[in-house]
Amino acid sequence: MAKSTNNVVMKGVSGTIGKMLVFRNIAGDKTIVARRPKQSKKPLSDSQIDVRYRFTEAAYYAKSAISNPVLKEEYQAKAKPGQSAYNVAFADYLKAPELRRVMADEYSGQIGDTLAFRIIDNFKLQSVNVRILDENNDVIEQGAAVPLDNGLDWQYTATVTNPTVLGTNLEVTAKDTPGNVVTFNNIISS
Repeated sequence: MAKSTNNVVMKGVSGTIGKMLVFRNIAGDKTIVARRPKQSKKPLSDSQIDVRYRFTEAAYYAKSAISNPVLKEEYQAKAKPGQSAYNVAFADYLKAPELRRVMADEYSGQIGDTLAFRIIDNFKLQSVNVRILDENNDVIEQGAAVPLDNGLDWQYTATVTNPTVLGTNLEVTAKDTPGNVVTFNNIISS
């Protein structure tokens, strides 16, 4: 694969030459020259079909996101050199939030006790909701967590007394900008 940067002759060239070479423009002023890809004759597996659908959905989301000027600006601000807002939006759709850490040391089942959750997303989270369930999975309380100033953690403050903390299930639901919703469960065991 050859790369061309700021080449007067190649600037803006895209497409194929014969059935051999492909020219592609990427973010900025780079042109990539590569061999023309060959299409496989093997039938696609179910997981490959799922990936194709997911990529198609990501492309639709990214196109929609960059048509919103505010969202486009936010994605562009997050873009690294050589990336576009479209690339960042596309990746954001494909990556769901991840729970990294539950900090329940401050929670003893009393009103006003806090629970903190470190949830990572490659762009930003829109909301984090918490449900506190007893060992029979009955809801003790639920509500929205708030982001902390460190930009990593979300905190929930208890509003109901919980007499049996051990065995309590903390159900955390995180939603990111493209609408990926992930629910995590964590049982308090000590």
